[in-house]
Amino acid sequence: MSLAVLDTLFGWLSGGYLLLKVLVGFSIIIFVHELGHFLAAKWMGVRVDRFAIGFFTRVCGYRRGEGFTFGPRPHYKPEELVAKGYGETDYCLNILPFGGYVKMMGEDDILINEQTGEVRTSSDPRAFPNKPVGRRMVVVSAGVVFNLLFAVLVYAAVYLFLGRETIAPVVGQMDPRSPAAAAGLRPGDRVISIDGADVRSFEDIFRARMLAERPLRLRVARDGQMLEQPLILAPGVAEDIERARDLVPMYTTTLAAAENDAAGSPLRPGDRITHVDGVAVHSAYEILVAFQQSGGRPLVLTVERPASDRPEGLHVFSYTQPAILELLPVNDGPAGDPAVGDSEHLLGFRRRQRVDWVAPNSPAQRAGFRAGDVIARWGSVANPLYSEIVAGIRSAEGRPISVLVERDGQPIELSVVPRVSFSWWRPSEPKVGIRFRGEDGRPVVADIVPDSPAAELAIPRGAEILAVEERVTPDWHAVCEAFKVAAGTTVSLRYRVGAEEIVGDLRVPSSIVNELALPPAAQIRAIAGEDSVVLESGRKVSLPAELAVRKLLQKHVGQTVTVEFAVHMLARESRTRLFAVRPDNVDPWQLRAVYTYDLGLPFRPLTEKISAGGNPMRALVMGLERTGEELRNVYRILKSIVKGMVKRSGGVGPQHVSGPIGIVRLAVMQAESGLGDLLFFLALISVNLAVINFLPLPVVDGGLMVFLLLERIRGRPLNVKVQVITTMAGLALIVLVFVLVTFQDIAKWWGGGL
Repeated sequence: MSLAVLDTLFGWLSGGYLLLKVLVGFSIIIFVHELGHFLAAKWMGVRVDRFAIGFFTRVCGYRRGEGFTFGPRPHYKPEELVAKGYGETDYCLNILPFGGYVKMMGEDDILINEQTGEVRTSSDPRAFPNKPVGRRMVVVSAGVVFNLLFAVLVYAAVYLFLGRETIAPVVGQMDPRSPAAAAGLRPGDRVISIDGADVRSFEDIFRARMLAERPLRLRVARDGQMLEQPLILAPGVAEDIERARDLVPMYTTTLAAAENDAAGSPLRPGDRITHVDGVAVHSAYEILVAFQQSGGRPLVLTVERPASDRPEGLHVFSYTQPAILELLPVNDGPAGDPAVGDSEHLLGFRRRQRVDWVAPNSPAQRAGFRAGDVIARWGSVANPLYSEIVAGIRSAEGRPISVLVERDGQPIELSVVPRVSFSWWRPSEPKVGIRFRGEDGRPVVADIVPDSPAAELAIPRGAEILAVEERVTPDWHAVCEAFKVAAGTTVSLRYRVGAEEIVGDLRVPSSIVNELALPPAAQIRAIAGEDSVVLESGRKVSLPAELAVRKLLQKHVGQTVTVEFAVHMLARESRTRLFAVRPDNVDPWQLRAVYTYDLGLPFRPLTEKISAGGNPMRALVMGLERTGEELRNVYRILKSIVKGMVKRSGGVGPQHVSGPIGIVRLAVMQAESGLGDLLFFLALISVNLAVINFLPLPVVDGGLMVFLLLERIRGRPLNVKVQVITTMAGLALIVLVFVLVTFQDIAKWWGGGL
């Protein structure tokens, strides 16, 4: 048997084992819920006919007096049980051993008088409907109580025996245009509390932002010292939950696993980058700064890999990583907006689109697209813009699109069929499952921006830039660096159209970057004492965002202003210089051309272990606190969903809800992380089950509790027909939601990008 087959077989067995652990965990949660109902029913004197683990056909079980039996058993009447000396409850295992149920006498024993049509339940005094309302309430609520107790005990056990590895509440990189930057947060800041509540992990920060309806008060420690005043953080997620991700945690230099590892990369999960060009690095952001300062040249990474076959336990090697030129958009707007995508340009030169990521199980993956493919033609459009690709996808649902890509310098014809990803919350657009970024390689001009320096040359689409001032430009990196060197001057630019080479003059504008000789990775922190600007839309944008720099300079044209800047994003000290603002130098175009990298694998976030230190009482208190916190969060999320459905907007909506497939998928990921993560996730699901089960909806326990409250108020139960009809309607609603979220989970599986 080949190694490839063995590897595949091992992968299947490993995945099956993880899935089995998850299903057993879910079964335990449901078993605990039903155990609560069972014990409460016995306590309240209700006869329980069956306590089953699993569903469908009975496999085996035990009944007092009858003993251990296999296969289905007769449904004994009470007098038959008495005559035989059997116990009343059948404790059984069914063929599908996931979940379970409790069958109490009178729950579904509905008797119909054929002459009168009267509907009534069992008259046995031990039947559930014949017990006082208070006793029935105890039985109904016991499942929820047991789920919450289960969560408390699981959380406590994890804190006591395993400890909880969490992402540290330390701020990493952030979008400089984000509310987080506007609040004054900086990389390296540790969030201590939010609105007075202690913060133990970065997850607490994200959840607080996601559910916030008003500004948050953050107590922050910087460089080991608590800031005197709290920072006020705007919710920032009123339109989209994704805005809560504009603030990311601190990342280490150790690589983690990813769904789609970069093909051909020598790096593996677990590798740790220790040096960049010989300089020691301690966080992913130091690596980012090194690339920002690189001028586009490749950098040498020193990598440590765990190796059991070496005495020192490490294998050390070097790896040369190319830089990626990223052009930030000129226009402000949401990510994915075609107008924003088209506003990414270098002095008016727009680049062709390159495939950055292909979603698993997507039409694009099935069509053969790969990361790195450059789009030479999309449909009938040669060298298409981002907006033209979007338009082509949205107008061709279910129809094949012919695409020409360049892969390793060779043209390849592909065909892809856009599909609509199912969404029951908002109408969805057809997608193929690709994320794009601008091409780094051949400087082929996709288009020219009107009223830009490039527009003066009238270069046609598809032209290739060959040289700037006779300095050969084999890629966009070289073009960008040549323009930066020539800022404030006019240069000769040689380009090719078809077989013809043409030379023209290009005016390269001056800016604050070259006139103040700012370092390549500089971040401007204040202009004339101001660190933010309010846009016409009313949104506040803070420095160092390029948009804020541009708007503040336009505000001070004709003046000499003091500019405060840092040499890079991690620098603590600031420097100041004077800058004379003119109409021709207000556009800091160099700040929009930045360098980054793509290792094909993400970095592991900085983590910390939270534990009770071996103290059982401390663990129990922590379990209670965590359960109460999750309970409040579930209700806040439900409130946000309802609000979003009413207003068709909001931080959390039905599109963010996961069904069975999504939950199992998340649980398997937690199981891969370790037993502690899986147990924590199951405790969270147990809390969610408790809340959902107690909502005032027919079929679930909360709906039955509503019936009991109405019976207590009216002095008599609701008509059985009414209860049956509402229960069936509730069941139909739950089945409908179940089907819809399942389709939504399937769509999310390959959804992403365009």
